[in-house]
Amino acid sequence: MISGFQIALKNTIDVIAPPATPIQDFTYHWKQLMNYYASHQTNNKLPIESTCIPQHLERLLELLLAEERMDDNPGPCLEYLLQHKLLDWLTTLASVETPPGMRYVCLSFMKRFLARSRFSLLHQAAVYGPVQRLISLCSGKIPSPVETEEIHFLLTICFLVCRYPHVTNIVNDSGVSRGGPEAQTSANDKHLVTYVSSKKQNSLNPLFEPLNTQAITLMNPNLFACDKQRRKSIASERLKLKDEGDKRGKERKTRSSASNSSRDENSSRCSSPACDKLNLGTEGDRESDRIFAVLDGEKLQELEELRIDTDCGNGVESEESKNQSLAISPVDEPSSSLLVDALISYLNTADNTVRIRACEGVMVLASLEDPAFARTMARSDLARVITNRLEYLFNSIPAYVDPAELSEIDVTWGLDSPLWTNEKKFPGCRQVAAYFMWLDYCDQLIKEAHPDVAHELARTIRLLFFEKVVTPALSDHHVVLITGLVTETLRKITSHLLSTEINYWLVGEQRDPVIADVSTSVVERLLENCYTDSDDLTLETLKLFEEIMEKRNEHVLHCMVLSYLAARGYYDNTAADSAIASWSDEEDEREREKKGSLDFSEKSHSRTLAPSNIHRILNCFLSLMPRQLQTDPGEDNYERYMADWEKQYEKVKLDCALFAWPLEAVSIDDSASYDSRPEADRSSRFYMGPFLTMLLDKVSSIPHQRYEINLQLTVVVSRLALLPHPYLHEFLLNPLLPLAPGTKSLFGCLQKIVKMLVGETTKLQGFKEGLKETRRKLLEESQGLVTENILYESVVITEEFCKELAAIAYVKYQHSM
Repeated sequence: MISGFQIALKNTIDVIAPPATPIQDFTYHWKQLMNYYASHQTNNKLPIESTCIPQHLERLLELLLAEERMDDNPGPCLEYLLQHKLLDWLTTLASVETPPGMRYVCLSFMKRFLARSRFSLLHQAAVYGPVQRLISLCSGKIPSPVETEEIHFLLTICFLVCRYPHVTNIVNDSGVSRGGPEAQTSANDKHLVTYVSSKKQNSLNPLFEPLNTQAITLMNPNLFACDKQRRKSIASERLKLKDEGDKRGKERKTRSSASNSSRDENSSRCSSPACDKLNLGTEGDRESDRIFAVLDGEKLQELEELRIDTDCGNGVESEESKNQSLAISPVDEPSSSLLVDALISYLNTADNTVRIRACEGVMVLASLEDPAFARTMARSDLARVITNRLEYLFNSIPAYVDPAELSEIDVTWGLDSPLWTNEKKFPGCRQVAAYFMWLDYCDQLIKEAHPDVAHELARTIRLLFFEKVVTPALSDHHVVLITGLVTETLRKITSHLLSTEINYWLVGEQRDPVIADVSTSVVERLLENCYTDSDDLTLETLKLFEEIMEKRNEHVLHCMVLSYLAARGYYDNTAADSAIASWSDEEDEREREKKGSLDFSEKSHSRTLAPSNIHRILNCFLSLMPRQLQTDPGEDNYERYMADWEKQYEKVKLDCALFAWPLEAVSIDDSASYDSRPEADRSSRFYMGPFLTMLLDKVSSIPHQRYEINLQLTVVVSRLALLPHPYLHEFLLNPLLPLAPGTKSLFGCLQKIVKMLVGETTKLQGFKEGLKETRRKLLEESQGLVTENILYESVVITEEFCKELAAIAYVKYQHSM
């Protein structure tokens, strides 16, 4: 009974006083929000949390989103917001931060409104103008308590641009919202709000008093670009109205009727149901016009001079201002983007979360496929700022960091990096992790970015970081740590463009062989570091060379090794036929014919990599160590290395499949050059290059070097011998190859050190037992106390190195059959 009575009472109330429509509710909350500024003319320092502004904005957002859910077409609330430029007013209030906290509330409202709306609104003049102005307010260079909301707003705009690529020109054109040169203002300008109250009170309810009766003006008149001529004409017209006091009322009536007729025309032009509903909200505007009309001429002129020009506020420039802007700014001036510049300003902020969000926004914009926008980003300060931060983090790494700890760093640039625990923590770990996190971001950004942006980023990092910062550091007193950092840097880089630029940094862009004793590249400086007395520096440099070999870049391999072997100058063309036949029948036939051209007939395998006398080659390596020094008697257990080298060679062949390497090693008949220069020393004609020279020198010094250096040296040589290049293969892995007089070879160096080891080791008492104990310590990781002896260690590592070379030769033979 009671519920029925309540329903009847409610129906009666609805008939007498029907509920407000959404557009009426929308205009009510907007005018009530604006009423705050009419009620607080003197006390405008009240925090926004103490006002009802957030609640009104929240209700406005709810009405807009509810309207979208009810209809697929734009509703009257959205059209009211766009036609009356409400976002422009909110942006103005946010720019002057009145009341305190208004910027945060406005950013939050705009972010949620644009992100949740189903319509593409950024191209609307009433939207992109305020958006650009809000973007210009966001700057990470100025400390702000609302930078978290600022970066979230910017990130929302980035995702909207990614969702609607047709609006990239809006965020790309930074001059739209900035106007001409006279209208540009710095980010540090503080704009004050002045409240101009009306002289006459109207009879309307002050709660619904529109904002037009309380003019909000800015002390800086150049904040918005406006046409000065238009202002002057308006001012002169108002002055005429003041002088002609008799005609003032008539002019007001004429202006009022013209305004009403123009509104009627606009209403008749709009035939959509949404516009019909929107007419319900125009009564308040007519009231606003009537209220605005009661102001006298002087006040009207003052308001007209100080008011915000909505056309200019939305980025519409006159033809004169556009022509002035084009005349002043040169055509080739680098263009910039408000959104890109705003995101760049947060890349160096102290807040890690804000910085990561800014990185996300930059990556989203860099991946856009718009060529014009990509060129804008390429010409911006993005590459320089990113490189400067990489340099800063690199220089922040303490000098006491142990290079052996660098391999434990496994981080990414996002928030998913592992937390540091006591087990992983070491002195300087956070600075090292910060550097590698930023390096990972640079690597991923170059991989995802548009080619124009990626090329500029990679080139700038090479020029401003590797060449300017890292190259001089390879000669200072912290060179061991620097070399270790370079090694880990190469290991963690995966982008092709950045790897290419680093390769150019290592060996240069020229592919010609380097003249002996002439240092022209970073590799030459690294090779010099291998000849120093510092074992730690030699070890770290060899690790760097191992990583360079693992990258298997054709340009680097060509400049470091292959360009010196391409002429096959190491081969003795004058060798007897019997010496040639001892290697392979195919080579014997090639040498007798003396043809310097390749056999273009189709071949399924390489005779150079798979010679017919493979067993003799294997026997040379396996029998090199005399039986009295062998620590692993019985069978030649090189087969245990086969499985590992099998997997590695398959990957190497896949990586090198696209290289234009020859299939066979052939000699060029250059006898004419010898006849023309009979006085020339033929042995001096071949130069194996500085890198191979260093490796063979180090191999010859195995009996005098630490075990760690010898082990790393064998790793580098094995990685080099694994490459499927015919000239490199026969130079390193063919002991039966006839060499030109005076030419060093890997097998010849091993013969010399074995001879020396036999002479020195056999003099030691109990050397056989010492060799066995050393082998258990090195290979079986025995925990017993074993006296270190560099000779014993050299014997063990040489023996195992020969087995590895035999295993590599046989694996390549099997894959080439």
